[in-house]
Amino acid sequence: MGRIHYPECDVEVAAFGDTEAFACDDAEVWIDGDMILVSYFDDDGIVVLEGTREGENGWQFRARSRPRRAFLAPMAETPDILIGEIDEQGETAIWRLSLREPATLV
Repeated sequence: MGRIHYPECDVEVAAFGDTEAFACDDAEVWIDGDMILVSYFDDDGIVVLEGTREGENGWQFRARSRPRRAFLAPMAETPDILIGEIDEQGETAIWRLSLREPATLV
């Protein structure tokens, strides 16, 4: 199986520390086996998170350009919505990723 591309996704991050809550409706997601890449824009520019599957429970992420870690797990009743926590320099917030467009294989 090849990569799965979700070209239009939604990201929402709750407020944490000095960072205000925000939403981005043009996030992009690539899934290739047990690897995942999520990119979106926040107030400081582009955020790129690389993740690996943690069993059936979800994905563990590290940011490429910022000191940020995160975890996402699919909601049982709606698997296209993933919810979890994002951590930056000791501050933690809830974040949500919605895979709103049908996937395409590349």
